[in-house]
Amino acid sequence: MAETCDSNNKVIREYHHDASFMSRCDIFTDVTEYQLCLAYAGESGKGKFEPKWDTDNVTPQLIEQFKLNCDASGLPVKVFVSIGGDDPFKVAAGGADDWVLNATTTLHHIINEYHIDGIDVNYTTIQCNQTLFVNCIKGLIKGLREALCTTGFVASLAPDAATNETFYLPLYRSIDNSWIGTVVFQCFVDFEPLDPNRPVESLVRQVEKIVGEYDYYDSKILLGYSAIKEDWNKVSPPLFFLALNRLVHSWPRVKGASVKVISDTYAFIPPTWIPKLLSLAVSDAGKYP
Repeated sequence: MAETCDSNNKVIREYHHDASFMSRCDIFTDVTEYQLCLAYAGESGKGKFEPKWDTDNVTPQLIEQFKLNCDASGLPVKVFVSIGGDDPFKVAAGGADDWVLNATTTLHHIINEYHIDGIDVNYTTIQCNQTLFVNCIKGLIKGLREALCTTGFVASLAPDAATNETFYLPLYRSIDNSWIGTVVFQCFVDFEPLDPNRPVESLVRQVEKIVGEYDYYDSKILLGYSAIKEDWNKVSPPLFFLALNRLVHSWPRVKGASVKVISDTYAFIPPTWIPKLLSLAVSDAGKYP
């Protein structure tokens, strides 16, 4: 285990449904990469994805302007389309080939239209067996890479405690790991501490296991949290903050944090707090108990 980390290597990801992200190039001035996930693209089980974010305001022109703003302010940015969210993953038996074809076609269109750099696989409810999920998502990622004809296209995975072992880890092990640029462990979903009296240590051990499993040297590992208070019943903000502080100083591939914002209008954490908390979390190791 490494004893130090590069405190200048800070990655922040946010999930947004509306145009709240437009303020981020002014807020995140001390970040090495900002990842925006458009939340979400959904489908009904046949793979025909369509945007479910606020398309009246989050337009292709807005994404293009956001990228220009970030470039002008010196903030490296990547934009992802996140699939899943509250929608379950469900594919009828025998329907995998059609699902992959439809998903590849519709997401290819969304990616080109919205100037998107990659996809984020973010299903928390999966209503099929492991083989079907792995084959469908593997086929989708492979199909998009071939359709876009670029090695710059990357995918990210967002497992949680309930879905990792059965679905996401087998998917990761079935594909070329270099295709996965970021793994976000959504720690606020279904977390149960092994020792209720030592929740920080339990969360740290769980993420360390994730780091060991998703072992491609160039993958970024982010600790996923939520700015929505209703998501805090499993992991409180202090628990998340303390665990992140320990992890970024113990594991160099833990690069920062991912925050489910959806909209600044009802997020409980003010947007200006997020970069400040991240900067504190990657400060001196052992500074916090």
